[in-house]
Amino acid sequence: MAGYGDDIDMTELTLGPPGKAGSSSSKGRRRKVEEDAIYVKVSMDGAPYLRKLDLTVYRGYEELIMSLSDMFRCYSLGGLEGYDECEFAVAYEDGDGDWMLVGDVPWKMFVSSCRRMRIMKGSEAKGLGSSD
Repeated sequence: MAGYGDDIDMTELTLGPPGKAGSSSSKGRRRKVEEDAIYVKVSMDGAPYLRKLDLTVYRGYEELIMSLSDMFRCYSLGGLEGYDECEFAVAYEDGDGDWMLVGDVPWKMFVSSCRRMRIMKGSEAKGLGSSD
């Protein structure tokens, strides 16, 4: 059986801070912004492409979820709670290789530990999350 995405040409798009495209800032300033950036790849079950986004652009989970909803507009993403009602849920892989639901840890800890994100079917996300 072929692995996920073996038969699909995956295209990667990079998104930066709003209003930064076409900026006339100096090269030194651009390098500084790039050094401070924390880029992670985002994949979505059923989508034939990946996205890459800078976590430092967002101030919290609400902004991140809204941005992901805009990126993957044709899908219904779950918020921070209530994944049962939604078609998709957002999970992330931390530095230890564990998958957790977005929103399970404080924002700053999430930003520092997130290695990649996956938007998965809500039914698959039920086993993830903080212990109750």
